[in-house]
Amino acid sequence: MATIPPKVWLGDDGILRIDYGMRPRIELDAIRFAYQEHLRIAPRPLPVLILGQGTMAATPEAEAFSSGPEVRAVSRAVAVVVSNQLARMAVRFYLRFRPPSYPFRAFANQEEALAWLHQYVVPPQAPEHATATSLE
Repeated sequence: MATIPPKVWLGDDGILRIDYGMRPRIELDAIRFAYQEHLRIAPRPLPVLILGQGTMAATPEAEAFSSGPEVRAVSRAVAVVVSNQLARMAVRFYLRFRPPSYPFRAFANQEEALAWLHQYVVPPQAPEHATATSLE
């Protein structure tokens, strides 16, 4: 990977976090890495919080992948925290030209984003246990 990979982790609240850090632009390899980490951590649809202190603009290839079938299959909802006017403009542009099929909203702070995402948390299914059989 040519760029520094984003940090990806699952919070105790059932929300996956992806932190892109101080990137001026998000590349396809960074989004693919986050997707692969999502599958490794929890191979099921989750609400996702996207963080970053940079512009949060993405390359066209990265935008296409993020609205494609692979990401759609594992995203219950996505909230992005935008920290500046350029990031807000980038999100508006993305929503206008590549609207995702999952619920997607931008927020000015993490607390509001998490509050919105909590409605999309679904507890993982408990593993099925074999039923007890009687001894003959």
